[in-house]
Amino acid sequence: MNLSIVPTIERSDDGALVVSSEQIAEGSGVQHKNVLELAATHMASLQRFGTVAFETRPLPGGGNPVRIALLNEQQATLLMTFMRNTEQVVAFKVALVDAFYQMAKTLRPTVPQTYAEALRAAADAADAADALSQKEQVIALLEPKAASWDSVVSSAGSWSFNDAAKVLHESGQIDIGEKRLVRALVDWGYLYRDHKKRPHVYQRFVEQGLFVAKARTYKDLKTGIEMASSAPQVRITGKGLDMIRTRITANKEVTA
Repeated sequence: MNLSIVPTIERSDDGALVVSSEQIAEGSGVQHKNVLELAATHMASLQRFGTVAFETRPLPGGGNPVRIALLNEQQATLLMTFMRNTEQVVAFKVALVDAFYQMAKTLRPTVPQTYAEALRAAADAADAADALSQKEQVIALLEPKAASWDSVVSSAGSWSFNDAAKVLHESGQIDIGEKRLVRALVDWGYLYRDHKKRPHVYQRFVEQGLFVAKARTYKDLKTGIEMASSAPQVRITGKGLDMIRTRITANKEVTA
């Protein structure tokens, strides 16, 4: 029995933190279909905390795509209360709460965002700490930024291109936007574009843990049938963000 599963917390398209029903099933030690059935049974209660989103994603080893639910923190916590409290379920409840907290903490700005802001904060602190030089205070204020970046890199979450550009800018003062980021990843050989100019990621970089590719679905307006999109949603992992930041700050090419 695995009692040490750390759930992957993701960001939905609207920026909300969510966890998949697959993660809940794996962490709780139950079958995924049973988690979906439990969610369906208590859907009215879950929807009090927002609409439950669904996605269709491919299986890692191939085969038919699987339909999953994406639950926000309140929905996931409520769903866990409907499960029988086995040793593994209790352990996963703790891990789930901690994972949501750590992801939210990672995304919340807690340190000066520019060197000038750090200098101003250091100057204010000088009156109360004459023993430290202004230079030492600035260094002390900027050190948490490195620790914050380490938490991003080690996070189990993933970021859209737009969110990734913001994280790079806020964490490393890198002047880059979504379009420039995608263009750079294409130029470096991590992504390619289809005939509609939509970005796709090469599978080997998914396997290396730099990106994740999520299947998208849409409803056919004529038939009402849910169809799989030919363009998956590409997201960047913490490891991928670290790779991008290293390449940009080093200002040199690294073979992709």
